Amino acid sequence: MIDFNETQKIIFSSPLNKTEKFAKLTGRRIKIKEKDYIQFEGFYNNQAFHENVLIENLREFFDEKILLYKQADIFLNDSQYMAFNKNGVISFHKTKSNRATTRVAPTDDHNRRKNYIINEGDNIPVLIELGIFTKDFKIINSMYNKFKQINRFIELFDDMSEKLDEIYKKYNKINVIDFGCGKSYLTFILYYYFINVKKFPEDCVNITGIDLKEKVIENCNSLAQKYRYKNLSFKPGDMKIYEPDFTPNVVVSLHGCDTLTDYVLYKSIKWQSDIIFAAPCCEHEINSQINIKALRNILKYGIIKERFSALLTNSIRCNILEINNYKTELIEFVDISHSPKNLLIRAVKCQSPLLKGGQGGLRKELDKIIEEFGINQTLYELIK
Repeated sequence: MIDFNETQKIIFSSPLNKTEKFAKLTGRRIKIKEKDYIQFEGFYNNQAFHENVLIENLREFFDEKILLYKQADIFLNDSQYMAFNKNGVISFHKTKSNRATTRVAPTDDHNRRKNYIINEGDNIPVLIELGIFTKDFKIINSMYNKFKQINRFIELFDDMSEKLDEIYKKYNKINVIDFGCGKSYLTFILYYYFINVKKFPEDCVNITGIDLKEKVIENCNSLAQKYRYKNLSFKPGDMKIYEPDFTPNVVVSLHGCDTLTDYVLYKSIKWQSDIIFAAPCCEHEINSQINIKALRNILKYGIIKERFSALLTNSIRCNILEINNYKTELIEFVDISHSPKNLLIRAVKCQSPLLKGGQGGLRKELDKIIEEFGINQTLYELIK
């Protein structure tokens, strides 16, 4: 009844025996050296364990494992089944159509690794060079949090899929600048995303990474050439003064320290970029400036003042983006336990007026906040 060769995802749950090692066993389809596998993952004592099963051996594997669990959910290309084990008798029930074969809704187990856009086993050699994958395209244990962060960023890009399609149709090109690209984990994955996930023609994707460190830039250019990433390049430059020879549709800046994020946002507004992704970092600028008697006792604790200053800084930035007709969100993109640098500003340029009644009202409110707190804020000053 079920063609297991079409399996995209499978979940075994509710063990029959309390001594069973894995409370849940999740498998997803991957490719390794052009062969199809289901990679099973289980968690035990907060460690992940994996086993790869060739797709042609899946039915045999299933027949063994279902005897250890009460049920299994099986996701095929265009359908979904549930299997039930009742006293060793296995029954199957078709439940519903399933279109999302590669990104099925996650289960409620907070410990399991979710099914990502970029997955372990995906043939992305540059991630081996960057120290994310082993030679077998498995995630290096110490880089798992970095891998999760990369995927979270790509998910946030993928949330804007329709907008990206709109940009591509409008300009027949996607121009991206990544300021402060560093080792360029995200830059390389963005290129992979546009070419391999979005399926944009390679000639229509242009990504430039900018960083102050020339040795880092040399290494990134070497990798881009090695893997023939045709329109991916890296240049040394200071984001405060850098001017591209093209108009960026998408601007990315991860962890631009202190006021560097302000310069990125200012330039993005100046260029009228369609999409902005900026993850601020180390917002120290107004920390030492705040001096309000009414808040003296509230802000006398260093960590409270630091976080309050960071949130106030980013709120000002978001308001300025809205004043300039960008629909803006402030998103927590990774768990704070993984990184305290966990906020992302995501802004999309609107064609029609964003603010009812115009920009004046919000601008006056912002002016009043700046005055009452007695602070200077870089983006606020740059945009005047």
